[in-house]
Amino acid sequence: MSSTQFHAGRSAPEALHPSLWLASQLAHAGTRCVDTGHAALSSQLPGGGWPTGAMTDLMLQQPGIGEMRLLRPALAHCAERRIVLLQPPHPPQALALAALGLDPAHLLWLRSSRSADALWAAEQVLRSGSCGALLFWANHVRSCRE
Repeated sequence: MSSTQFHAGRSAPEALHPSLWLASQLAHAGTRCVDTGHAALSSQLPGGGWPTGAMTDLMLQQPGIGEMRLLRPALAHCAERRIVLLQPPHPPQALALAALGLDPAHLLWLRSSRSADALWAAEQVLRSGSCGALLFWANHVRSCRE
């Protein structure tokens, strides 16, 4: 069986879409990336950094425990464009953002009382292509069928 096939002749995940990859393929990436600013992390990611034009899901034990510091080098890379903070766990603090090298004037803080509205806002931000980054702290995201 070829490497692009698996059980019962179905295509392997990476053959379905070029952005899908398996852990065994970490050294290969077909997309442009932005350095994470953390050598140990960059060495473990496909392409050596955060992929541009793609979604990256950070699996946090709890929100607000340092994800902004983790993402600071990548956010600095796109800081010339607006950065959207959607549903952050805490109100953004201008002094803390400035200490991270992020101009608070380039940040847009969005919040919503309903998850459906937050998801709609995220979709609109991404469709517009007007921002350098969208950071979305999704709470209680469920399938549309539920």
